[in-house]
Amino acid sequence: MNRGLIILLLCFLGSCNEEVDYYPKPSGYLRMDFPERVFTTYISDCPFSFEMPDYFSVVDRDSFCNMKDILINRFNAVLNLTYIPVDTNLVLLIEKSRSLVYEHTIFADAIEESVIIDKNRNAYGLRYNITGNAASPYQFYLTDSTDNFIRGALYFNAVPNYDSIKPSLDYVVEDIDHILETLIWKSELPD
Repeated sequence: MNRGLIILLLCFLGSCNEEVDYYPKPSGYLRMDFPERVFTTYISDCPFSFEMPDYFSVVDRDSFCNMKDILINRFNAVLNLTYIPVDTNLVLLIEKSRSLVYEHTIFADAIEESVIIDKNRNAYGLRYNITGNAASPYQFYLTDSTDNFIRGALYFNAVPNYDSIKPSLDYVVEDIDHILETLIWKSELPD
């Protein structure tokens, strides 16, 4: 008889005698180690300053203050900031910001808006929390309504999958909200 056939027959007969309990493998979850929050004040020649966590880093995209990227390397993300001086264009800036947010409705499950009003800092705006597989899950604009307008959009450098990025998104959004809560227009600073 063929040697391979004998080995196969012995394996088959040997496996019939034992009863084996099979257990499904438990679900595994990605462990996230979030950095400790230590905030420093970002000061530049731009007409604004704010506090940001140490794991954020600012990169200027132009020689003016119009475009900045806040790199969030720890989470493979970037917060794009656009600064525009207000002339008579405030309504247009707000509408453009809103239209950029609502371009994500195709992939979004919902868009939640929350109003920002801080009369002490002369800061007014909207935050947009975009749930679903949209390219940018968090956006905002902030203005003093007379001179300054800043818009931000958060992007993760990955294919949008809301369930996967949700823990990181929640953590990063807390820090972006801290930026919004501490942003001061330089015209509002005491002399």
